[in-house]
Amino acid sequence: MILKMDWKTKRAAARLKQRRGGWMLAESMVAIAIGITFLVAMTGVFISSSINFVDIGNYINMDRQGRNALDRMTSNIRNAKVLTSFDPAKLVFNYDSTGTTNLTYRYDSSTAVLTEEWKVGGSTTVKTLMTGCASLAFSLYNRDLAPTTDTSPGGGKVIGIAWNCTSTSLGRTNSEYMQQAQIVIRNQP
Repeated sequence: MILKMDWKTKRAAARLKQRRGGWMLAESMVAIAIGITFLVAMTGVFISSSINFVDIGNYINMDRQGRNALDRMTSNIRNAKVLTSFDPAKLVFNYDSTGTTNLTYRYDSSTAVLTEEWKVGGSTTVKTLMTGCASLAFSLYNRDLAPTTDTSPGGGKVIGIAWNCTSTSLGRTNSEYMQQAQIVIRNQP
């Protein structure tokens, strides 16, 4: 049985066929534009996240370096026998009664480096404790925590340390907040 279609049915069938025919050029262009916009946005998020990740890594490294230096200095200063020389950029400690074992902490502002120098007998060992120190200063206080420069027995008893470090990566400079500590020289009379 053959069905004959009237002109209205033929027209409806043609429209239905046209709708099912696939994407048109305009639809494709809109889809491509949306896709490119999404990719550009995701690239921006990725780059921003990567930069922030590097910044956080810098802060973590500066904090770790500062903590390690402070832990080492605290242990060594507390065990020192006597402070023999004081300067805001240099501390010298004696570790034995014969004076053959000395410890020096030295801050060099031109290189922004804090070093630890052990002198045992005739040999000297130098270790870098912190790099990138924008500023570092030692302070000396007596038993009442009054500032002093007296290194004689009964003079300075507490060492104050304050520093600020910076680090640069990807052209960005990160700076940590000022760190401070006070260390008591236990064996100082």
